[in-house]
Amino acid sequence: MQGNPAYRPVCLPANFTCPAVRVFVVYQKIGQKRVPEAAGKAVEGKEKPDLAKLWAEKEEAEEKLAGIKESLMFLAGREQDNRRVYEELLPGAEKRKEIIKQHERLESLYKLISGNVSGARMDLETFVQRYYLEKILSAANRRFHRMTAGQFELRMMPAQRAGEGKNRGLDLMVYSTVTGKVREIRTLSGGESFMAALSLALGMSDQIQENTSSIHLDIMFIDEGFGSLDEHSRYQAVKVLKEMAEGEKMIGIISHVPELKQEIEDRLLVYKTDRGSMAKWENRLDE
Repeated sequence: MQGNPAYRPVCLPANFTCPAVRVFVVYQKIGQKRVPEAAGKAVEGKEKPDLAKLWAEKEEAEEKLAGIKESLMFLAGREQDNRRVYEELLPGAEKRKEIIKQHERLESLYKLISGNVSGARMDLETFVQRYYLEKILSAANRRFHRMTAGQFELRMMPAQRAGEGKNRGLDLMVYSTVTGKVREIRTLSGGESFMAALSLALGMSDQIQENTSSIHLDIMFIDEGFGSLDEHSRYQAVKVLKEMAEGEKMIGIISHVPELKQEIEDRLLVYKTDRGSMAKWENRLDE
């Protein structure tokens, strides 16, 4: 190899001729004498290796390798066992997944009908009750409209808002024909609230008799409330009750308002005496 000091050129004999072969320069390896010298320079100043220590390290490494191989074989066996168990359980896992999906659908349905969904707190029971409440309000508004001279109308909370925050499916609102706005029923005055309650009671009575032919509400007692009405409202309320009493119903009013004495024909008066409370029937026509 040209340029390599480990080789030198060798001259061929002068009489060596071969017209068919090209002659190349051949190098002969001559580095045998220089190897010890080069090796001595390579290890000069370096510490002689401890063969016993290296042998011990080799044996330790082989032991670790053997342990790793053993662990690998153990894990490979476990992997095969786990794969076999996985393949056996896979059909059951797919079936379980379908059961979970079905359970989630049923749970969602349960939460919806029980009102446990955020933004939809109205439960199924309230939803059904709204159906009957709507009929009661229809009957109640016929009286409430007359008692308030056409000023108010009772309405249910809109279904879109009935489940917001909490279940307000049976909350009532009042619509004012004067302002054209809907407000909460608690904003009514004392007299207006009494007329609304009386209208609802009468509307419920109508619906009970309409849906249950075996029940007849022939008698109704109204305890107090007339004292909160002004003269006009009291007149309208008593007028509605009188019209009901002209049919098959008997309406009893329990009140201490003196002005009602002029509106009611048959009265049972209760008063105190020295001998205790006394009662007597009185008819306005006998006065």
